[in-house]
Amino acid sequence: MISEASLRDWMDKLGPRLIALSAGICRDRHQAEEIVQEAFVKLWRNPPDAGEIAYTSWLRRVVTNSSINALQRTRRPGALPEFSPDPAMRAPDRPEHEVDVQEDLQRVRAAMDRLDAPKRTILILRAFEQLSYEEIAEHLNIPLGTVMSRLNRARAALVDEMKREPERAEEAPRVFRFERYKPA
Repeated sequence: MISEASLRDWMDKLGPRLIALSAGICRDRHQAEEIVQEAFVKLWRNPPDAGEIAYTSWLRRVVTNSSINALQRTRRPGALPEFSPDPAMRAPDRPEHEVDVQEDLQRVRAAMDRLDAPKRTILILRAFEQLSYEEIAEHLNIPLGTVMSRLNRARAALVDEMKREPERAEEAPRVFRFERYKPA
């Protein structure tokens, strides 16, 4: 068991990010908060054997799996959490660019909300959690090649969803960059 003070520190450090991850998967902020709280209780009662170095990945895995399970149990629609656009895409000297970025962000959010849970999950792990392909493979307990193919299918599905908006179907969003796999 870890100390309450240490648990509080971990909750402060990782809580908001884990809630965003969970809400992105299960699409219910209240449920996401409960899932994250339960994950921290599990951490407090029975931390991973590897020690503090493994807490982040262990918690992320518990929250991801619990969120997917919750989504499969409830099947309730909802909205994705608020995500910030890539800071590199901001142009502080051009306010109209910020409006474009916010519009793109809304389009991406709406399109991702229409994706099924596995596609949305792998995109969230890559784009928002910024996990490497290897980390995603370990996190989801799947081979690296499977990560690559699932990400490819998820990206294609996201593009298809974005094309469902006829007035802007030809425009590519500038908000998120999906980088291809580069071996270490």
